[in-house]
Amino acid sequence: SVRFCCWAVLAQTCPSQRPIKMSGGFKPTMLVPLLVGLIMKNSVDTESEDNINLIRRFFVFGKILEFLIFGILYVRVSGNESEETISVTEKEMQPQHPLAKMLEAEEEEEQAEKETLTHSQYDMRVLMGEFKQMIMQTCIITLFHAQFGVLIPMVVSVLMALLNKIDNPLVRIYILHHGPCADLKRPFKQKSAFDSLMGNQTKKKKKEKGKGNKKSRRKTKEN
Repeated sequence: SVRFCCWAVLAQTCPSQRPIKMSGGFKPTMLVPLLVGLIMKNSVDTESEDNINLIRRFFVFGKILEFLIFGILYVRVSGNESEETISVTEKEMQPQHPLAKMLEAEEEEEQAEKETLTHSQYDMRVLMGEFKQMIMQTCIITLFHAQFGVLIPMVVSVLMALLNKIDNPLVRIYILHHGPCADLKRPFKQKSAFDSLMGNQTKKKKKEKGKGNKKSRRKTKEN
């Protein structure tokens, strides 16, 4: 169906908009947008002009709020005069794809080249990556709405984005002024809901990989 296609495209192209819990595990707020979407599907007349206009206004208001948040973050990150530095790979500055572990698409971090950045430079890279994905999601949802008239993803995407801002490390540092803690240590550990499900399998694969590497090293030494 059209709605299923819409959700599939959004899941693949906009991973950063999925609910995130920085410390891993399940969060009850993950269910809020889905419950709202379910209620709308069963009780809201999506053919009514009044409802269509109301949902459009909600979507526009949500996106304006997101732009304001990004604007505040841009100003405050730009004004960060900290001279502390961090060595990171390009991968650590990109939002993690929720299916990366399942598809074994991750590269070995040890082999990746690291770049030394100040905290301000690192935060700006992360901010620009999130901003680009927000723009991409907005364009995709707007296109689906214009082409097929779908409404529910417009509401759900805004709710997901705004709820994610509560746990966003940049929002916590520059707007909520949270103090230093493990969750806010750079590089930020962004975890999707799939991490809690795939974490154990990934650990097992890494252990098996480590054992295989040790055996190959022993054979090489013996030869």
